[in-house]
Amino acid sequence: MKIKQLLFLLPLITSISGCSNETNIEIPYEPKPLDANVTYDNVYLIMGQSNASGVAPHEHLKEKEVDLYQKYSEGNTKVLMSYDVDERIQKEYVPTKWGFGNNEDLFGPEIGIAETLSQKEETSYIIKASYSGSCLLTQYVKDTGQKQKLYNRFIEFIKGQLRLLEKQGKTPRVRGLFWMQGESDSHLYPRSDKYLKGERYFINYLRSDLNDWIYNYFNFVDAYISTKGIWTHPEVINKCKENLSKEDDHFYCIKTNGEDENAINLSLKDNDIAHYDAASMLLLGKTAGQYIIK
Repeated sequence: MKIKQLLFLLPLITSISGCSNETNIEIPYEPKPLDANVTYDNVYLIMGQSNASGVAPHEHLKEKEVDLYQKYSEGNTKVLMSYDVDERIQKEYVPTKWGFGNNEDLFGPEIGIAETLSQKEETSYIIKASYSGSCLLTQYVKDTGQKQKLYNRFIEFIKGQLRLLEKQGKTPRVRGLFWMQGESDSHLYPRSDKYLKGERYFINYLRSDLNDWIYNYFNFVDAYISTKGIWTHPEVINKCKENLSKEDDHFYCIKTNGEDENAINLSLKDNDIAHYDAASMLLLGKTAGQYIIK
């Protein structure tokens, strides 16, 4: 077991310097053991910015993925979903289908994730909370540890959706999160090298704030940002993500630019230097699903 994981399994005291005096931020996290007599309802989270929200046109898969297109036009009843995406809010859990992206013509990684989940589990739940263009270090968690407005908004939405499942007689177990973000932070260079600290806090806070619904472990699945688009220092962000994956046994990092034999290779949309095309979004989701379910 990696040393960092031991920190995640115990109450974590993090020392930070923000003013003249040193301040301690206490981030307790202790996942509960699984009860063999309980049937849990697995819940998976999606968070991030536009490529998490979903800006891939599903119409582009209508002829290339005929069976899949029909399946998600009707809705996958084995994977139910709710979301808060760019001010589009769906609190009731409904079958996962096309159009749960930035608008009804678009989709995000939820389709690929749902495909993976439905092949392995009887019923799963996805909660997506994302905002296009959002920045980790200014809107979620600062590198000095202070929670920001968007983090607080989304964590309350997620908690509310978990409580909704409980009201329905379910026993939700949060298995993990897929995080597709970092593009906005790349423009903060040289501050973007602080991304590692901010994301580390983000993970610790998530695990602590959702501790009541975490059993045994919480997987954090991250993905490289594109090196082919408009981002000014993608290599800085991607290095931070890779380094975090070496600290934590339950942190997985997906390489997305064909970096090596273990990487996938995603393409951007035509005439769009920021967002993945439909085939790449589907592949990204399927790959994330394979890691988040481990």
